[in-house]
Amino acid sequence: MSDFIPEDFIQKVLEDSDIVSLVDSYVPLKRKGKDHWAQCPFCDDGSNPSFSVSDQKQFYYCFKCRASGNAIGFLMNYQSKDFVGAVEILAKNLGLEIPRTKSNYDREKFDELFRFNDEAKNFYKNNLLKPKEGEHIRSYLKERGISEEISKEFELGLSLEGWDNLVKYFESKNIEAKESSKLFKIAKNERKYDVFRNRLIFPIVSRRNKIVGFGGRVLDDQDQPKYLNTPESEVFKKSRELYGLPNVLARSSRPSQILVVEGYMDVLACFSFDLPIAVATLGIATNKFHLETLFQKTDEVIFCFDGDEAGRNASKLALEIAIPVVKDGKRVKFLFLPDDHDPASLLLEKGKDELPKLINDATNLSDYLFESILENHDSSLEGKAAASKEFVSLVKPMQEGNFKTILINEFSKKMDIDLSEVSPTKPEAKKHSQTEDMEMDLGKVTKSLLKCIIHNPDLAKSEYLDYFIDNNEFLISPLISFLRAKSDVSFPMIIQEFPEQKNILIDLSNDQNLISPDEGLKFIKQAVDYIERNQGDNLLEKLKIKYEKNELDSKEKIELKKLLTSKFEQLTEDELSLFKKL
Repeated sequence: MSDFIPEDFIQKVLEDSDIVSLVDSYVPLKRKGKDHWAQCPFCDDGSNPSFSVSDQKQFYYCFKCRASGNAIGFLMNYQSKDFVGAVEILAKNLGLEIPRTKSNYDREKFDELFRFNDEAKNFYKNNLLKPKEGEHIRSYLKERGISEEISKEFELGLSLEGWDNLVKYFESKNIEAKESSKLFKIAKNERKYDVFRNRLIFPIVSRRNKIVGFGGRVLDDQDQPKYLNTPESEVFKKSRELYGLPNVLARSSRPSQILVVEGYMDVLACFSFDLPIAVATLGIATNKFHLETLFQKTDEVIFCFDGDEAGRNASKLALEIAIPVVKDGKRVKFLFLPDDHDPASLLLEKGKDELPKLINDATNLSDYLFESILENHDSSLEGKAAASKEFVSLVKPMQEGNFKTILINEFSKKMDIDLSEVSPTKPEAKKHSQTEDMEMDLGKVTKSLLKCIIHNPDLAKSEYLDYFIDNNEFLISPLISFLRAKSDVSFPMIIQEFPEQKNILIDLSNDQNLISPDEGLKFIKQAVDYIERNQGDNLLEKLKIKYEKNELDSKEKIELKKLLTSKFEQLTEDELSLFKKL
């Protein structure tokens, strides 16, 4: 691609990147005061670390060799990247695609989306303050224990009944009600209507204090869905936002702990009851990006779950997400609430003292890991062997360090077996795990399709995907069938249905889906067309690999010979040699 990258895009990459997390992934940092420190990677500074990284300034500086710069400069110096290469790494980390020409990226478009959201926020907020129209929802918030002060801080709003209140408001301000704002939709008769109607509105604020979207809760419990988020846009990705995080950090730039709860109301209740450490994901399971974001700001994260079966299932997924992220100096805990309670209802019924006690008594990751494994196995030799196998599989992705070493030693004592050789960094020559072998069967296009339907399960109903049902492709075929048979499928439900493929699915869910929901159907059609066109070449490659491994059966040998014959004039020397052997 061209070396030209729009200046506005570079600025966005720097604004959204966190230099502390970036540098720490290459050079382990230790917090001292308001900055982070390490021995300088660019000079010999002896035993006294002189290399500092500022979270506030997003800048690094060595007091000995005077090396300094931002995230791009660090990658250029540390990895010997050129400017474009450094930007590419940061953009990939953020799930952004670098525009190839200036016309593909327009900062004005982003600013316009933020302006739309600001106008909508003001409209919704003013509705809530109206003496008559907002009275019902203000009473509701009071009954739920949400204080007026917190309601104002989070700038809660109200969308009134009616199809086009926001449309008319925009028109009164001479603002075009664009569908691209994701605040409006267009009916079959070409008339625009509001996305949010008759709902309590929660503005969603990014880490850069920009309103990127909205959440809405129904006022009439007969309406569905109960909660609704703004459709994803170029400025709003559900998988990258945490509701309440800017408010937590406004209280303290470095909180001692952060509590991850399920929903908007739980966050608001915690703040109203003097527990301003709560954040929530936006109707999706916590992912790797969420946890890494939290660990940039705190050393302790507590996951809060309902005590029912659904809560337990969600906690197992959170455990698997946390294991590769947690490291020395970081702590993850698990809190299970009493039956029939969420944080909001518990605070309302028990007052502000009960939840802090439960947080204090929350279960450490190590204890919960042991408990979740041992509850599935008995104390027989066979049970211990099976438990050890499960433990090794779970902790292999964990980062090397003292915590991992201690964890392995403690489990070894429980099993009376030495598991100290567990290490994800030791290569096993010529060996592949079952997961690796399965991943080899997934091409890039198929992976993109999987990411697309994992993030947008309703797209599985597309008739274009019938191709995979007919061809019985690994993982994607049963996944499509499962999603078509269910409604309102969550990611934990997918993991529960496909336990043997959970590692692949978790990796795909963490890998950012760059296909917007609006473009999903178009992408699916193009992807299926591409796969159909290249079906023969894909099969040929698979059969050649199986031949090299001496795993072909007689029917596959015949098929391989047919494929080679069909492209005889284009055979390479290796393929010609293979053809002669067959």
